[in-house]
Amino acid sequence: MGGGATAPAGTTALPVAAAAGWTAGPLWLLDGPYSEMVQVIGSVDSTHLTLAAPGTRFAHAPGVSASQAGTAGSLAELLLRASAWVEGYCRQGTAATDRSLFALSRSERWGLPGTRALLDRDAVLAVRPGHFPVQSVASLAIELGQGQSLALDVSQVELPASGRLVEVPYLLATPPVQGQLPPLETLGLSRARRQWVTLTYTGGISIGSVPYDLQQACIWVASDLLAVRRNPSGAALVRPGKFELQARPRADTSGESILLTQAKAALEPFREHGM
Repeated sequence: MGGGATAPAGTTALPVAAAAGWTAGPLWLLDGPYSEMVQVIGSVDSTHLTLAAPGTRFAHAPGVSASQAGTAGSLAELLLRASAWVEGYCRQGTAATDRSLFALSRSERWGLPGTRALLDRDAVLAVRPGHFPVQSVASLAIELGQGQSLALDVSQVELPASGRLVEVPYLLATPPVQGQLPPLETLGLSRARRQWVTLTYTGGISIGSVPYDLQQACIWVASDLLAVRRNPSGAALVRPGKFELQARPRADTSGESILLTQAKAALEPFREHGM
């Protein structure tokens, strides 16, 4: 993309370095969590493409990659498919919310006690958000039922090195008056009774700081998708003429290619297990 400023959402005149060579049809914008596909229908002038309404869904800054398909297909579209596969495999979040690995502000509600939230014997609340690593916590409260809730002091939040857990003592956002009973006794907070935790936080990988292992895993998945062209049947061995292709080790019964096996190994630190 060209232009001197960020193109807002809803843009139908997309700025590019030069409008020559583009054709009517799909155009992919690769912009991290804001990647999308739009439809080119013509060109306004030598530096702008005309997009079909409603235009872009997100705002995009100059320098964002804009790509159309070549004679052998669209690499951009394949990279987006590989990225979606990676996010689906890592299983962060839920299918009903989002699977994105990027750091975004999210609000979640979890049952307490449960696999996602619990109160330990030291009155420390531990929460496992759906996305990690956790960058920051904006608010945290426990719903006690009947419209009552207990807001916790997020300045007391502790984030372990793994970034998968949020720990905070039961201290109120407004400290209790000296001499009063602890909030656990006065408000009936229990380790056994069913309650709910509401959490607003920023979790995921910072935009522009995607770890190398994650980038390499996406390359391996994209390469596996491209390999289907040479081996559409998924055979373990292809030998047309003098060319020979070993798609996976002979002793491997998983049916996965070496590329996919390598990708899964690289993605283990980013994968949610048992949820």
